[in-house]
Amino acid sequence: MIAVISATMEVVTEYADQRTELEEKIRSLEAEKASLLAGIASLKEKIATCELEKSATQLESEVEALRTEKAVLDEKAAAYEAEAGYDLPPTTAEGV
Repeated sequence: MIAVISATMEVVTEYADQRTELEEKIRSLEAEKASLLAGIASLKEKIATCELEKSATQLESEVEALRTEKAVLDEKAAAYEAEAGYDLPPTTAEGV
């Protein structure tokens, strides 16, 4: 009888130890999951910001190139006007 009780207590203790280990593992995994989700959200925001900065820089370059092209064409048009002695039609989007 004592052997049966001892074996039963041993099994109960084993299950209790397993349960404690599993609970600790679950807490650890939940903490890691929360940390990973926060890290992922932060990285997504960083990437989105970097992509916006890249787009803004690219657009700034394109706009600057277009401004330069327009200025060159304005000068060329003014030179033709002066040479021909008449005014060309005004350009659209003046001052943009």
